[in-house]
Amino acid sequence: MDGGGGAGGGMQCVGGPPTITQNGSTSDLLLRGTVVTPMQAFTGEVLVVGDTITCVAASCAGVPGESTATHIDTQGIIFPGLIDTHNHVLFDIFDETDWSPMQAYNNHNQWTNEARYGAMVDAKQYINGEGSSPVDYGCELDKYGELKALVAGTTSILGAANPANRACYGSLARTIDQTPNGLGADKIQVATLFPSTSAADGVCTNFGDGDTDAYVIHIAEGVDQTALNEFSTLETVTTMDGCLYAPQTTVVHGVALGDTQLTTMADNGMSLVWSPRSNVFLYGGGTDFTKTADIPLALSHGINVALAPDWSMGGSQNLLDELRFADELDNAQWGDQLTSADLVQMVTTNAAQALGLEAVLGALVPGMKADIMVIGGDACAPYDALLAAQPSDVRLVLVGGVALVGDPALLPVAPSNPGCETLDVCGTSRFVCVAKSSMSATDKFAQTFAEIEQTLADALAAYDALDASQWNFAPLTPVVRCAP
Repeated sequence: MDGGGGAGGGMQCVGGPPTITQNGSTSDLLLRGTVVTPMQAFTGEVLVVGDTITCVAASCAGVPGESTATHIDTQGIIFPGLIDTHNHVLFDIFDETDWSPMQAYNNHNQWTNEARYGAMVDAKQYINGEGSSPVDYGCELDKYGELKALVAGTTSILGAANPANRACYGSLARTIDQTPNGLGADKIQVATLFPSTSAADGVCTNFGDGDTDAYVIHIAEGVDQTALNEFSTLETVTTMDGCLYAPQTTVVHGVALGDTQLTTMADNGMSLVWSPRSNVFLYGGGTDFTKTADIPLALSHGINVALAPDWSMGGSQNLLDELRFADELDNAQWGDQLTSADLVQMVTTNAAQALGLEAVLGALVPGMKADIMVIGGDACAPYDALLAAQPSDVRLVLVGGVALVGDPALLPVAPSNPGCETLDVCGTSRFVCVAKSSMSATDKFAQTFAEIEQTLADALAAYDALDASQWNFAPLTPVVRCAP
């Protein structure tokens, strides 16, 4: 860990609890603390008016909306909300106790053949209402996974949920790869499986029409020639060779890629999403840190790299966990080549760029959406503080300017209708605002966290009672897994 710059200014490094210092409009907030944009860190203020950041400065005094806003002395560190560029959110009710690979594999076509993995997929599909299932709790699956992310400061998540574009995805964190993402448009296409020629041609057409700003595709996941060959096949799968080698294309995993392939990516402005913990879990037996993408080499070519957890089976439970694992791997395998600031940018500015959303998300800049997280910790080393943070250190999370998670002292700025719930986060109390005013019964917006959790717990228990396999998958993995 090489921490990069701090806030400086002779300030007290670790502050006290957050406080509201001026009551005002709850739709407009002035946050004071150590501001990490994340390109720089300084002691200052962030003004939120409605769903937009309108000021980021040492002082926002006199800026329209400042005098009537609610003022919060966070006594903490203010970051952009984290962006998860690679997750399979409907699987996030599971963890390693539900399935772990029986051996280290060479590519992604192998471990999917394990019987227990298949049984877990069957359980997920049953609960998600797929095939002939008589139940459908897909909305609950999505919202549970989003809450796991949200309590750790993640405000946008590419979750690859299916079926696509359900109205219920439009609450909690931004379901960034779906129409109800709160941005007015969805220009992200996701391919978790290698595309057919017709599908790939359609993506290239969308590039030309401006309908797709980011094509996020899983390829080169593994350590053998089979995995590597996917990159060259990506060039030839389309009728017009090479049209997917484009700035809009973001490669997820890329474990097998070497200098030749990374040079091609750099020459074409492609991005890379790195999921080290999942890579090591599947291809390195959980311990071999060489079995992941060569990030120092990618960065030496100038490739934009984002960091994401993949899923909660062997991947991290949230982005805070993945940041720590990435730092551990870098220190052990690459001799601490990645600074803490590098890693923070991988889950903020770099992540937004990988999704074609750098104009609206990923930084504390006037005009951007007010997706913000605040943590406690050492403000004199703010980038290191994020790498050390646990969900219990998260003091406030805003999505579009709305407080959805926070310290109880800040509950007055949270939505009052239909109200929030209290969540124990490893011994620390936090409010969580899961339910929101509902437009219809089908959007399930009115569900509380308690109702979602109980629904999924009952669904897992009911599925186990069917004896569809020799394995059981209850209980539900917790929203937060606390350190022993």
